[in-house]
Amino acid sequence: MKNVITVLIIVFAFCYEGLSQNRSNLEKQKKELLAEIANIQNKLSSSKKEKKLILSNVEDVKYKTSLQEKLIENMNNQLNLIVANIEQNETKLKSLKDKEISLKDELSKMILRSYKSKSSLNKMKYIFSSSSFYQVYKRIQYFKQYANYQSKILSRLDITKSEINKTIVLLDSQKTGKELLIKENKLIRKELDLELLNLNQLVSRINQNQTSYIQQINSKQKLSREIDAKIQKIIADALAKSRRNEKGFELTAEAKLISKNFNNNKGKLPWPVEKGYVVLGFGKQPHPIVKTATIQSNGVRIRTSENSYARSIFEGNVYSVILSKNNLYTVLIQHGSFFTVYKNLESIFVKKGEKVTLKQKIGMIKTDKITKQTILSFSIFKEGIPQNPGSWIYKM
Repeated sequence: MKNVITVLIIVFAFCYEGLSQNRSNLEKQKKELLAEIANIQNKLSSSKKEKKLILSNVEDVKYKTSLQEKLIENMNNQLNLIVANIEQNETKLKSLKDKEISLKDELSKMILRSYKSKSSLNKMKYIFSSSSFYQVYKRIQYFKQYANYQSKILSRLDITKSEINKTIVLLDSQKTGKELLIKENKLIRKELDLELLNLNQLVSRINQNQTSYIQQINSKQKLSREIDAKIQKIIADALAKSRRNEKGFELTAEAKLISKNFNNNKGKLPWPVEKGYVVLGFGKQPHPIVKTATIQSNGVRIRTSENSYARSIFEGNVYSVILSKNNLYTVLIQHGSFFTVYKNLESIFVKKGEKVTLKQKIGMIKTDKITKQTILSFSIFKEGIPQNPGSWIYKM
């Protein structure tokens, strides 16, 4: 029984350590989400009266609601961990109390035996009634061991009582934390409902004047199509050279290996930003806000934080660098028969022909001075054909 209780306590200690580490990670993520929500809210507060920013405001509100949903999920995960901790500590408390009862019972029996021994036969008489010196020595050793064992029992009892008190304090703290987190969760849910109502009102305003907003969307799409055309021409020319065995796209043994490895990592490749959120998906689709407008996307648009960097999703070579009319850079990286494209960079850290490694910083993503949005346009091409990045990037 004693061994079982000891094993249980050790198991609880290891489990608690693991849960604490998970809780620490969730707390870190929670702080990051709250900070990003605060940034978006500051931006919305300063721009909500400007009619020309209503499209970006809708995107910001959608982004904010997505962050709030992630925050609610984070807090639910924390609640699950707290409940698991409480259950473990309640089981641990029961085991400690069982151990305390067992130690008290053992101590009581020892005291009773000691009392009976004193009343029936004096220790000294018992020792000196020995028939030999060896027997005297053995009896003295017996009393010493008995006294030491009794002392150990008392010590273990004190330690167990201390552990019980600590566990009770910890349980009280965890239960208080649970209640606070539940209240916080309800508050975030209430804020989310208000933001969704705000989003519906903004969309309603846009629907009342769709023609003006469609013109804004088409203007942005025109510039995007011009850059996409340049990108596809560069890749098409490289493919044509390859077919004619000209210098430009021929695959060395190393490039073929990179291409194979890239393909083998489909669905497991890292994001081209450290943290972000997809605001526009791949392919032909209605505009996410103005549904009557149509968008053709050869990749995805990823919203991220200000002062964020684009990074290479795989090792490769910088095949080309494009500087557009709006003085923003587009970087094409070749990975064997694959290309990855990173658009909307205000500055770059690589040059044509340079080798890049996995997650190497390519450039600083532009933050729009008016909308305050930081968005990376990202594409993947396989032998000149646009691919859906959602199929290649991990959990995109």
